[in-house]
Amino acid sequence: MPKIHPTAILDGDIQLADDVEIGPYCVLRGAITLGAGCVLIQNVHLHGPLTAGSGNAFYPGVALGFAPQDRGFHHEKAGSGTVIGDGNTFREHVTIHRATRDDRPTRVGSRNFFMTCSHAAHDVQIGNDCTFANNTLFAGHVEVGDRVVSGGGAAIQQFTRVGRCAMLGGLVGMTKDICPFFTATSFNYIGSYNRVGMRRAGFQPSDLDMVKAIYGALVRSRDVYARRLDAVRAFAGHPIADEILAFIDASKKGVATRHGRITSARDTGVLGADAAE
Repeated sequence: MPKIHPTAILDGDIQLADDVEIGPYCVLRGAITLGAGCVLIQNVHLHGPLTAGSGNAFYPGVALGFAPQDRGFHHEKAGSGTVIGDGNTFREHVTIHRATRDDRPTRVGSRNFFMTCSHAAHDVQIGNDCTFANNTLFAGHVEVGDRVVSGGGAAIQQFTRVGRCAMLGGLVGMTKDICPFFTATSFNYIGSYNRVGMRRAGFQPSDLDMVKAIYGALVRSRDVYARRLDAVRAFAGHPIADEILAFIDASKKGVATRHGRITSARDTGVLGADAAE
């Protein structure tokens, strides 16, 4: 049977695997399902609809599945809720809010590591094997690919996308999409590509060479954007190039490079009021 501390409160349709552990002063309300090996250490608050797979660890102060910070969303509306995969770690005071949409929940994949005070807002979609340092902030509807890494205090504006194996430096703010494998080093500024992350992920040297070539053509070149994009399209047929081109073609906010009035290493910028949820 699950191990439940006598001070915990369970209120609603709570489905627990036999080896789930719920520590002191945890509160679970609504329709919640927790898979095998989940551990709620202490003072964890979960609100349904919420489903979590196996092997997730929830540290003190974690609050998942509560209503979005959206003035138009009534706090009693369930919506499509929150879905969490397997093997995630949520450190102290991580917050993730349930979706505003009825057709798609807020979703977190598997084997992600959320450090202290990280926040994912309503309708965020997060992939697998990501690492988010303290105080990383994802506004509503952000999409994050697999194996993304962020430094402390990174902040992403709503509806922005972060491609697979990309990296955000500490205190970096983004209002434009970050292409797969690129590294954002300042506000809307791509300063490098993620060589270390790609090596750790097992990419071949030829893949790194392709990303380097695309980075040079798209980011470092001082040509007009249309010509830079044509230079990238010349690499079409290589899987890495095709992935980046598909990401660019699907972008609604534009992709970050080094160009434009607010994409300067000297411009520390702030996200402004519209970066809030």
